[in-house]
Amino acid sequence: MKKEYLYILLLLVAFGCKKDDTKQIATTTKTAPGTMHIVINSDQLFSYNITEQDTVTNEFSIKDDYDKTGLDYYFTPSPGHKVIIEALTKSAGSLTATITYKDKPLGPVVSHPSGSATGFEFSYTIPH
Repeated sequence: MKKEYLYILLLLVAFGCKKDDTKQIATTTKTAPGTMHIVINSDQLFSYNITEQDTVTNEFSIKDDYDKTGLDYYFTPSPGHKVIIEALTKSAGSLTATITYKDKPLGPVVSHPSGSATGFEFSYTIPH
């Protein structure tokens, strides 16, 4: 009986510790075509609004949140729409943003003091 357990254990060690032949998936920093990428970082909590507005019908959609210290957000805006990005810290501090569309940087995005807080507003119209 002990020999059977020993053989089973040896088989498990021999075949159970096989090298994993899975291939690594290549990581890339490229985004999907037509994608807007927004990265906002702050040393303070902040709130943000991202508005996509149809310039013809004035219909709009909003993504917003508050009490964040970082945002890394991708979306695909419609051609001809205007995208408005706003962020505001709860107190004075640093607020940095990087915005790209089709992997091309937009901006610069410059934050400014707003009372006892720091904020920025940035808008971009998506080309047809």
